[in-house]
Amino acid sequence: MAAIPTTVISEALKRGKADRPPGPMKYIRFRESFRGVMRGTAITAEGTVIRGYPHIKRIFTLENGLKRNMPAGVLHAEEKIDGFNVRIASLGGKIFAFSRGGFVDAFVTEKAREMRLEAFFRDHPGHILCGEMIGNTPYTKPTDEFDVRLYIFDIDRGDGTHLPPEERYEIAEEYGMLGVPKLGKFKSDDYAGMKRIILSLNKGRREGMVLKSADRKSAVKYVTPWSDIEDIGAASKMLADMPIGFYYQRVLRSAFFMEDFGFDRGEYARKLGDAFYGGLAKAIEDVRAGREIDEEFEIRVKDAAIWEDIRHHMGRDVRLEKLWEREDNGKIRIRFRKIYKKTTKLLSSYAAGKGIED
Repeated sequence: MAAIPTTVISEALKRGKADRPPGPMKYIRFRESFRGVMRGTAITAEGTVIRGYPHIKRIFTLENGLKRNMPAGVLHAEEKIDGFNVRIASLGGKIFAFSRGGFVDAFVTEKAREMRLEAFFRDHPGHILCGEMIGNTPYTKPTDEFDVRLYIFDIDRGDGTHLPPEERYEIAEEYGMLGVPKLGKFKSDDYAGMKRIILSLNKGRREGMVLKSADRKSAVKYVTPWSDIEDIGAASKMLADMPIGFYYQRVLRSAFFMEDFGFDRGEYARKLGDAFYGGLAKAIEDVRAGREIDEEFEIRVKDAAIWEDIRHHMGRDVRLEKLWEREDNGKIRIRFRKIYKKTTKLLSSYAAGKGIED
């Protein structure tokens, strides 16, 4: 893995762009992008570099977005999975997982070690698996259908470059890894074919697709209005705890999609209004009844210390409260809730009659 100059690391630490997270593993984490080093990059005490995962551009309109951002040639369309982004590497013969922000993630590390990835890392030393995890995690909606799933969407060679899609597909199949669903291979000007795919995803209530060049040097993502409106509906009840850009981006994207595809404006206006006001009205109802604004999650872990790790990393922005804990086939099953403090306080004060000057 390509080294990062010690002068850059030292300066990043001095200027607060990087830090040394507490815990048994000694490493440096880049909190922000700095001097060509991407946010989320981690550097172990031995000098191994886990590169941050780059943001993939979103396009707002399919045809013009592809013309401007993707090269001519073959494009691979893959389904965009709505989970949370993780990177998995083998360090000193042990598997570790890193969050998007560059923290060692104890929860994903335990899950990854149960997935029998050793053969892949033995045959591809230095490579990093980039994936999306869903299921019973601290960040995604709980399910009774399965525990967790890890969908591999990229393989980093260890230097920040990624394997071409077709090579990744072969490797995932060879080592029994779950890859993101493949939606097809298209010529870069086959807009009609790609439009059929995105309309099918929208009808099927799926998030969207990621389009990657055959050499994986270029990629864009394009999401469905169903996903945008669903996100707004889920997040409107914690209005004050979300950045305003969260809502702005989704309204704008869905508006472009609606116009590009000739969707009924009145129908989608009603859907957007119902999503936003539905969640917000439920939140107001909750605070009037003395309830806090919250969401519930569930995890199954072997190591009880993982719960404390989750509390440490997530407790700065929300309050976590364990609802119950029980034994489940040799693991600990924990149900907990995230309490959104800012929104609870804000709506409670308004419901109690507080006035503001504007």
